[in-house]
Amino acid sequence: MKRQDKMRRRIYILALIAFMVMPSALMAVTVNGAMGMYGGFAPSLGNDLQSAYQYYVYGTQSGVDGLNRAQDGYSTSAIERLIGFGGGIMFKLLLMDNYQFRLGANYTKSTLGGEGETLFGATPTTLECKYGFTMYDVPLTFGISIPFWKDIKIVFSCGFAYAYAKYTNRFIENSTTKHKGTFTGWGLPLVILIEGEYFITDRLALSSSLVYYRGSSKFIEDGSTSDGVTDYARINFTGYRYNAGVSFYFWSI
Repeated sequence: MKRQDKMRRRIYILALIAFMVMPSALMAVTVNGAMGMYGGFAPSLGNDLQSAYQYYVYGTQSGVDGLNRAQDGYSTSAIERLIGFGGGIMFKLLLMDNYQFRLGANYTKSTLGGEGETLFGATPTTLECKYGFTMYDVPLTFGISIPFWKDIKIVFSCGFAYAYAKYTNRFIENSTTKHKGTFTGWGLPLVILIEGEYFITDRLALSSSLVYYRGSSKFIEDGSTSDGVTDYARINFTGYRYNAGVSFYFWSI
């Protein structure tokens, strides 16, 4: 028998064995699923909120942080980074009690921060600033679920998210000249998640999580044209989120 024929015959035999063994192997794998909902907050939503207009006109290389300037004789107020609040739902699939796929859907909107009065220019000009940020994202992660005792699980996972956001800014110089920008776009940020669960029954768990996003959109042109100024910015998804919620498992843990 030719060498190629022998090799082909071995491949057929191995494929037949795999086909016969696979169903029993799949039946031996324990599978569980869960659904849940949660709420939380995101400090520094939108990250530094930089734009080209701020960089070239107001001379800041670090977005909102670089705009915080003060001088004697002028009334100013600090512009804090945005804090967003929101919530979401998730579905997760647990394989062999230790491997977890997690799919979520989140909505987050800026609520606190992003407003203040500062100065710019060699001869100081007062500048009123206001920022806004709204974000939708769908993260998919895979990781390891580690049980501690009977009623606690810790999950470490990572993956990517499809994120879509709207970032707005508005600047008023000396209470007269107004510039505003609107940027909408999407990106695929990296997602790293640490989640803890405490089971109050064999199917119901309280959860808390720390999630880190890193990434941004491509450069986007300003959609606001009424001020006659064209601006550009990246929508920055980088930042942390803290969530708390509840999970319901389809089968007992």
